[in-house]
Amino acid sequence: MRQYTRLLAALAVLLGIAGVFLIYLAWPSLTGQTIALALRPVDPFDPLRGQYIILNYEINSIPSVDSAKKGGVIYVALKEDESQIWRYQSASSEKPQQGTFVKGIIKSVYGGTMRVEYGIEQFFFERHAEFPQRDLTVEVKVSSSGQARISQLLHEGKPINITYKKPSLTS
Repeated sequence: MRQYTRLLAALAVLLGIAGVFLIYLAWPSLTGQTIALALRPVDPFDPLRGQYIILNYEINSIPSVDSAKKGGVIYVALKEDESQIWRYQSASSEKPQQGTFVKGIIKSVYGGTMRVEYGIEQFFFERHAEFPQRDLTVEVKVSSSGQARISQLLHEGKPINITYKKPSLTS
């Protein structure tokens, strides 16, 4: 009976850890504010890693702040413009108390510019997907802690229409 109780306790702990991890990853998608971010054109396909696009945002390269160090956390405050695109307003190593912001990791600092990644730089598709590659924006959900998750890609402000070509025998 004691072994059965220990087994149940161990399973409960493991399921609890897995549940907390899933909630942590899903939290921005469940509770976050929806914003649109502008992209910079990047060659979107890599045949060695599969069908996905690399998303390079305007906010990936921002002005450096005094306390910026490679590997450090940075909070980027965003402001919505007249075309409903959220753009860089300011950056700080301290979490803002109000407003819309996204949390990132500083990848490099060079001169007066720093390269920041937010964990939303890749978007995966099924094989043989075809979609527009110009005039793209990304709809992102941002939680109150600054975590961001991609909700959808937009083409000229509308959700992209993905079509799938039939694979040929040679592919």
